Amino acid sequence: MRVDVNELLMGLDAQQRDAVTCPPSATVVHAGAGSGKTRVLTHRIAYRVATGSALPENILAITFTREAAGEMRRRLHGLGVGARGTMGPTVGTFHAVALALLRQRLTDLGQLVPNIVHNRNALATSAAGAHFLAQRPRDLLMEIDWAHARMIEPADYAAAVKRNQRSVPAPAADIAEMFKQYEAIKKKRQVVDLDELLARVVAEMNADAAYAELVRWRFRHIFVDEAQDMNPLQYALFTAIRGGRPDVFVVGDPLQAIYGWNGADRMLFDTLPEQLGQTTMLKLPNNYRCTPHIVHAARHAARQSGEPVDIVAVREDGPPVHVVGFDTAEAEAKGIAQLLWKYAPTAGADPWSSVAVLMRTNNQVAAVAKELKKAGIPIGSSKQSADITAAIDLAAQCGSRNALATWAADTMAESLDDAEREVAAMVFEFLHLDQPGVVDGRAFTAWTTANHIAKAADSGVDLLTFHGAKGREWNCVVVAGAETGLLPHGSATSADQKKEEVRLAYVALTRAANQLYVTYAEKRGSRNAGISPLVEGMPKRAPSAEELAREEAAAAVRAAMPRTNSGQPTVLDKLTTWRRHLARSSNLTPQEICSDADLLELSAMTPTGVEDFAPIFGDMTAQRVGPALLEILAINSGLIDTNIA
Repeated sequence: MRVDVNELLMGLDAQQRDAVTCPPSATVVHAGAGSGKTRVLTHRIAYRVATGSALPENILAITFTREAAGEMRRRLHGLGVGARGTMGPTVGTFHAVALALLRQRLTDLGQLVPNIVHNRNALATSAAGAHFLAQRPRDLLMEIDWAHARMIEPADYAAAVKRNQRSVPAPAADIAEMFKQYEAIKKKRQVVDLDELLARVVAEMNADAAYAELVRWRFRHIFVDEAQDMNPLQYALFTAIRGGRPDVFVVGDPLQAIYGWNGADRMLFDTLPEQLGQTTMLKLPNNYRCTPHIVHAARHAARQSGEPVDIVAVREDGPPVHVVGFDTAEAEAKGIAQLLWKYAPTAGADPWSSVAVLMRTNNQVAAVAKELKKAGIPIGSSKQSADITAAIDLAAQCGSRNALATWAADTMAESLDDAEREVAAMVFEFLHLDQPGVVDGRAFTAWTTANHIAKAADSGVDLLTFHGAKGREWNCVVVAGAETGLLPHGSATSADQKKEEVRLAYVALTRAANQLYVTYAEKRGSRNAGISPLVEGMPKRAPSAEELAREEAAAAVRAAMPRTNSGQPTVLDKLTTWRRHLARSSNLTPQEICSDADLLELSAMTPTGVEDFAPIFGDMTAQRVGPALLEILAINSGLIDTNIA
């Protein structure tokens, strides 16, 4: 199938077309939420192939999930690139690419490919010994994974924790010792974890220049998706394969950088242009997923980070955004079920498959799940079923490529078990995509692990954390628990952590295509909560052109205002807090107290009396709010200390 260049470019907007057709040199694309970045990435690859500037077999496309890799592969096939029976691009996750490279390398050296550890919880429990984290292996593994991602050795872990102001579940010295034991047990059992795949490949390329050049010759054109989520270890693999060459095409969205807690470093993406040298910088601002109302709500939240928000709605209007408060967390869970039943009649024959309830933490899920079940609303599941796991174990027993292929063929022809047939289809995919080397059941099992293969067991409303929702979309989304203490999360103490919480809210809000509900509780357990400052004052509709221009002007002034070096809040910060508290006590929205433009005007004032506020508030309101404002604004005249509560 020959790719027609003109057909390839049809339907692309001007910015997308520029990205697809730009010269084959270092290119970094800032792609906003819902901007069609996967379409641009696949069309870019197809364009390079169609114009003869790249051969498919020399293309490497790296993604972060198996689902994303599969979607990219399907789209490329539809564009005539990499169809069955032809040499196609290598498309996979960082782990899958590393696994294929390491397996081939060790086979060439006559060495055995190590087993990938499958039960990391058991390994972590063994490493913890008598420590209380033996009962919480996931907490220990989170710290080990963070260290791996940042290429931190056990001996350096405690210092790195202190340097990064990281909140840890146990004394850093204790975790460092357990981390050391974890690595020792892996070595003794001759197993590797997924991060070690990447580290081994990087080490092999750094140690053997001839091998490194061979890899670089094979992968002459590199494409990276979701690059804002790269951690230092993944970046090291990308850098090793690139080898200083300019032919890279990198796509990411700084506003969706939400994995700092797990070792990702957004600065790696932000500094790419200077690392790559002469770089073409492009933007994809148009959002094709969300209604204007949802886009504006997301922009409202994202602006709290102080970063530029390059996202523009191009869809038609839809339903307004609903922000709903409840007295308690229990009432919120019941209320979510009621909201979904109100939505269901508008969503066709199978409404629940188009719905997600997104929450900041896993601890919120159980209460919502309970109320949805009581209300007769089915809940979906994305966990790998036990049947799939058992079928993979059957395939793992095949000792050769031929045996594996025979098992898959027999299963597809004879088995009535859906799970076995699903795994057989995976085997055929594996055999088709696999590179030369040792190919048997064990290699297939390693491939499923590296690709994070899972099977959706049930259809229904998806209950996910904000992080788990990344990269997905639904027609209707409920963002639950949008309240103080959860959003931003109470554990976010540093400036960088608080900014990441803002970006996390932005990601959650932009998962909705048509209907968005935002809910919160005034009280959660014994803790007073109340609406999150990130969504307080969130508009229910998109602004007019005039209103949008005013907001953009206000945002520009706000962004240009200097911050205190001490980290203490500015006058504008204090005024914003004052407005929020007054609105809450008056049962009004902050915008009903005064506009953002009014706050900016106030921040520049040096008033001598309450009458100075009359042009903004009127005489009577100025008399009421003036004393508090005089106290706040006195810092402009240097009359009082800057640490006003």
